[in-house]
Amino acid sequence: MRKTLLTAMLVSVIASSALAQTHDRTATRTSEAATSAHTIAYKERTQYDFDADEVEGTVVQPDVDLITGRLKAQHQSLVRPRSSFQPELLQSVDSL
Repeated sequence: MRKTLLTAMLVSVIASSALAQTHDRTATRTSEAATSAHTIAYKERTQYDFDADEVEGTVVQPDVDLITGRLKAQHQSLVRPRSSFQPELLQSVDSL
């Protein structure tokens, strides 16, 4: 069932895209004939000169307020590393 539905959807997508790509050949020929009567010629290169234009202005920046807050507190570590495990080792030996 799923394969059939998937195949039908795939065929409809391909068919609709193929129909969208076709165009009428006679309509393009008549439009080409109409545009050939009114031809427009452009220069090969167009150069614009902006040297004579004077630009005046100021730099626009948003109003900025400096917000200061409290710094994060610095705490000492509550975990202290042991320098020796000897008392615990002696207790374990005594319990044996």
